[in-house]
Amino acid sequence: MSTIKIKKYALLTATLLFSINTMAFADNKDAAVSIPVIENAKVFADFSTEMPAVLNYFTSATETQVIDFYQQSFGTPISQERKRGHLTLSYLQEKQRTRVVISERNNKRQVDIIVEKK
Repeated sequence: MSTIKIKKYALLTATLLFSINTMAFADNKDAAVSIPVIENAKVFADFSTEMPAVLNYFTSATETQVIDFYQQSFGTPISQERKRGHLTLSYLQEKQRTRVVISERNNKRQVDIIVEKK
């Protein structure tokens, strides 16, 4: 194979690899999620750098205050379900589905937020 053909293939391969790498980087940028947290929350787990994103915290806010906070952040929930002492609020935005689970632990509320791609 001539040197010119090898250079063309090398250039084509480099361009292709750069394109694939750029697409992967763009996907990773979309993966980081900003999850709103109520004031004075004690975050004990934050896995919001990639999808699905999860954030868990404790708060002394009442269940009603937590519900109001997330309604201000995400709007009206598309569904609301209470099972075994856990209230699950589901929200749907353009590109993601968010669940907020509120439960009581030691006279505080534990809030678990799960964000997934739609």
